[in-house]
Amino acid sequence: MKNYRLTIITENQKSLDKANKLGDLICNTLNTRGRFEAIKYDKFVNSYKIELSGQISNSENSISESIELTDRIVNYWAVEFNRAENEIALLFNKTEFSNFRKQEFNVIVWANFEMY
Repeated sequence: MKNYRLTIITENQKSLDKANKLGDLICNTLNTRGRFEAIKYDKFVNSYKIELSGQISNSENSISESIELTDRIVNYWAVEFNRAENEIALLFNKTEFSNFRKQEFNVIVWANFEMY
């Protein structure tokens, strides 16, 4: 099994409670059983950083599972492929073309998904 880390930066969130609700929703969406941390992100006004971790269930299909997991949240992701380790890193930046899978996810402005 491979582990992953997902880091998310939000916007327009004025309270830690809202960030925690988003973290819970993302954990439920990814089936990670609520392992996350939300902290104030001082680089932007009304912004939080949410970090969560989980496991890829099938190491042989870790790349396709990673893409499927992140696609549950938002689309489009930039991909960095490591052929030697059979791993990818995915990077999201919010644009006018972003496609959020749930309305609650539209506060996400940046995200990074990486295996370790």
